[in-house]
Amino acid sequence: MTLILNGIILALILMLTIGVFAAVPEVSQFAYSPSPAIPGSTVTVTVQLENKNDTTLKGVSVQLENAYPFTIKSTDTQPNPYLVGNIVGHGKAQTQFTVYIDPSAENQTYNLPITLKTTDDATGTKTNHEINVSGKEPLVKVVSIVENKLLPGEEKTIALEIQNVGTSPAYDVLVEMQEDRTVTATGGVVERDIVPLGAATTYISGINPGEKKTVELKVSVSSTATVKTYTQPIKISYRNSGGTRTTDTSYIGLSVFGNVELDATLKEIIGSIAPGQKADITLELFNKGLGKAEFVIVELNAENATIEKPKQFIGSLGPNDVDTIKTPIIFNTAGDHTVTATITYQDADATAKKTVVEVPVKAQLIGEAGTNPLLIVVVIVVICLLVWNFFLRKKGKK
Repeated sequence: MTLILNGIILALILMLTIGVFAAVPEVSQFAYSPSPAIPGSTVTVTVQLENKNDTTLKGVSVQLENAYPFTIKSTDTQPNPYLVGNIVGHGKAQTQFTVYIDPSAENQTYNLPITLKTTDDATGTKTNHEINVSGKEPLVKVVSIVENKLLPGEEKTIALEIQNVGTSPAYDVLVEMQEDRTVTATGGVVERDIVPLGAATTYISGINPGEKKTVELKVSVSSTATVKTYTQPIKISYRNSGGTRTTDTSYIGLSVFGNVELDATLKEIIGSIAPGQKADITLELFNKGLGKAEFVIVELNAENATIEKPKQFIGSLGPNDVDTIKTPIIFNTAGDHTVTATITYQDADATAKKTVVEVPVKAQLIGEAGTNPLLIVVVIVVICLLVWNFFLRKKGKK
């Protein structure tokens, strides 16, 4: 009697179980595109339903659940839940949904819950379906330089700002300044003008997506470095969440510059600087700095004087370069004088600059220079008279 009762109960349980499963269709196909899904983008999910019963399932509906990292985009044409309607025995139906993937999703497989309901089963049945999320990787780049100007012969610490512009954290980040060398055809090695000094590598444990970090690297500039902009490779390596190490190279521009230091001095005077007399003066211009001056223009001025060529174009003056300008001048007063040279130029940054130099012109330079034509004539006459007098005395003695 007990066995019969237990059998009846088991049969009722099986019938109820079959009835429950038979009350909703099955998900016979599940697909999504694109595959794999990419963080921060959407995928189109296609769900195919199949009624494996002989009878019609009425009021069938499909609902996708918002479960991290998925968000269902419900629209008028693609509502969620979606009412399929009736599915005849052994019939099929298909529906689509748009699903957004959270940007913070990692590279792994996530479950998307789907609930199927019918008129006879308002509770419904929930099943999980896998979506593979991939394409999320870190990407670390140099985004700015705090200070990129260097002087020849200088040792300096430069600060680089790096940023993870990717969509996943970067781990064990190494930033290294590479000491590239050029090998000539004969096997010779040409060293770079800018080289790392001391530890050329900086370590950072991790950088989150969008996060910035500042690293410092010390460099040494050759004393013979040319004043120009150098392209310096920076090697950055890091690991993703799966432990795979990636190495990228960023390039930064380092500017080696030198200050322009222009000066002038009096080189020569030809003629008299006596009042009202015309003389030719020559000024020597020179660059004592390490930078190159371009579009150099010199404008001369002096009180109580008339300058015939007050403004003259020089061109360019590189480091240790010398040039001269010459002009006739008439001083209207006696004594010492000052010629003011206003020098305008452009530096390496194309910035217009000006230097004012006062050049003294001493009155005694007339005699010292020995270049006054009248003085030369007088000296020659005096010498001739002395020689003539010498011969006359010698002849008289005989």
